[in-house]
Amino acid sequence: MKSSWWGAGLTYVGAVVGAGFASGQEIYQFFTRFGVMGTLGIILAGCLFAVLGYKALEQGRRWSMGSYGSLLQSAYPPWLVRGAEGLTTVFLVIGLGVVASAGGADVAGFTGLPAIFGAFITIIAVVAVAARGTGGMIRLNMVLVPYLVVMVLVTVALNWNAPGVNTVVAAPAPGWLISALLYLSYNVFTGVMVLLGVGRTLTSPLQSFGAAFLGAAILSLLAYAEHHLLMTLPVIAELPMVDAALHTDPLWGIFFGAGLWVALFTTGVAEAYILSEQYGKKVLWGVCATFLLGLIRFDNLVRLFYPLMGMVAIVLWIPLVYKGSGRRFPGG
Repeated sequence: MKSSWWGAGLTYVGAVVGAGFASGQEIYQFFTRFGVMGTLGIILAGCLFAVLGYKALEQGRRWSMGSYGSLLQSAYPPWLVRGAEGLTTVFLVIGLGVVASAGGADVAGFTGLPAIFGAFITIIAVVAVAARGTGGMIRLNMVLVPYLVVMVLVTVALNWNAPGVNTVVAAPAPGWLISALLYLSYNVFTGVMVLLGVGRTLTSPLQSFGAAFLGAAILSLLAYAEHHLLMTLPVIAELPMVDAALHTDPLWGIFFGAGLWVALFTTGVAEAYILSEQYGKKVLWGVCATFLLGLIRFDNLVRLFYPLMGMVAIVLWIPLVYKGSGRRFPGG
C-alpha cells in the first residue's frame, strides 16, 4: 500500500510518544530535572529526530528494509548482527512490558480495577492492531495521535501560568547533553524500526522529508509543552501530567487519562509491529505474555530500563548514517 507523508509523520509520533512521554515521567527524567537546560536538550533531540527519521524513511523506501535485522545486516559483520538482534528483541519485549504496566496503572486509576486487568486488556488490543500490518498501524495513528496532541497542548495551555517552581529539579546541569542523547537514542530504538516499514509506503525523498519534519516538529512541541508545565509542579508523582489534568478539572482528567492510554497504545502497537516484521505474525501470541510486567510499577520501569535501552539503541544509529555511503563495515 501507499500512504501520505502526513500519515507517515503521525506514525512517527505515535511510535515515540508512549506511556512515559504522555504521562510526563519520560520528559521529567530526561529533561525537566535539569531545569532550564532541559530546553536545550529538547531542541537538540528534535533536530536529530528529523535527521534520523528522514534517513530511516529513505532506507525503507529505497532499499525496502522492513525489519531491524535487515538494517543491522547492512553494516555489521554476522557475529555482531546476531548479538544486536538479540538485545534489540529483549528490549522491545521490555518496552511492551512498560506499555502493559502503564496501561494497568491508567485503567486502575480511573476504574478501580486491578492493574493486571488493565495491562492484559492493553496488550490484547495492541496485538489485535499489530496483526493488521503497516496499513492498520498508519490508520490507527492518523486517528489517535491528533487526539493525544490536543489533550497535551490543552492541558498545558490551561496551566501555563501556574505559580510555583518544581522543587525536585536538582540534577547537575552539565548532564543535560548526555541525557538528551540517551532520550533520543531510546526513542530512535522504536521510531527508526517503525519508519523502515513505513518508508516502503512512500514514493519520493520529498515525502520522506515531510514526514520526518512533521514528526520531529510535533514531538518537539509536545516535549517543550510538558517540560514547561512540569517545571511548575511542586512534586513529580507517578503520572504527573494526569495529575495536572485532574487538578484542572476532574472530567478533563478523565479525557487526559484516555489520552495517556492512547499514547502507550500507539507505542505498544509499534513495538509489536516491529517484532512481527522481524519474526512473523506468529510471534504476537508470545507478546501477549508481557502483560505480566504490569505487576511492576510503571515509573520504576521507566527509571531503570529507558536509559539502558537508549545505550543499546546506539547500534541502530550507525547503520543509518553509514549505509548512506553505500559501504559496509569490515567483516560485514
